Amino acid sequence: MRLRSRTRVALASILALGIAGLVNLFYFAGAIYEYSDTVDGVNLPEVEAIVCLAGGRGRISAAADLWYRYWEMTHAPRVGTLVRLKVPILYLSGMGERASWATLTKLVRPGVLAALKPDHVVIETESANTVENAKWVSRYGREHGWTRVLLVTSRYHMRRARMIFERVMSLSSDGVPAVRAPIGIETLSVYQEPFEPGEWREDYQGIRVTMTEYAKWLYYRSVDGQIR
Repeated sequence: MRLRSRTRVALASILALGIAGLVNLFYFAGAIYEYSDTVDGVNLPEVEAIVCLAGGRGRISAAADLWYRYWEMTHAPRVGTLVRLKVPILYLSGMGERASWATLTKLVRPGVLAALKPDHVVIETESANTVENAKWVSRYGREHGWTRVLLVTSRYHMRRARMIFERVMSLSSDGVPAVRAPIGIETLSVYQEPFEPGEWREDYQGIRVTMTEYAKWLYYRSVDGQIR
């Protein structure tokens, strides 16, 4: 009887700790939205690539629209001494093994697709998570002499993605600190309902995704200090 009582107490303690942990996550998870993009969507920076992390709804379409704005600027009449930006590569990271140009054409607006051609796009199909996304981008970027990229992902994902990309970009291919300057990172988040600071707690999907992302952000911030 005494053993059973101790077991019940232990289980109750574990349950209480689990509930407390979930309450803590629910209360603090909104911290992932405490991030300000470096790009406002109006004033576009000079970059060699728009890097879209393809794992979330609406990201590819938004990144393609952004690419199209660069393309439009190069085809607009030159005004005075205004510097014309070069059209960056549209780099789609983590598209999945079966992804192809045909896949992309179904995700991009027809008006954008009229200008976007296969040689404007890199479809990377190998990476399966954010760390792998960053490693593949870093490898490709070094090989092609990139100095700055514009990272596009969902708002709930951007804080962790930026942190991981900065760490990976600071390492050489063998995982040691790089001698050369790392590739600079600009950011522009894709806004999606209900993934907003004032909305995510009102929707089951918003709660699930936000709390999961917050736990991942804590892990990479506190536990996995060096990504190799």
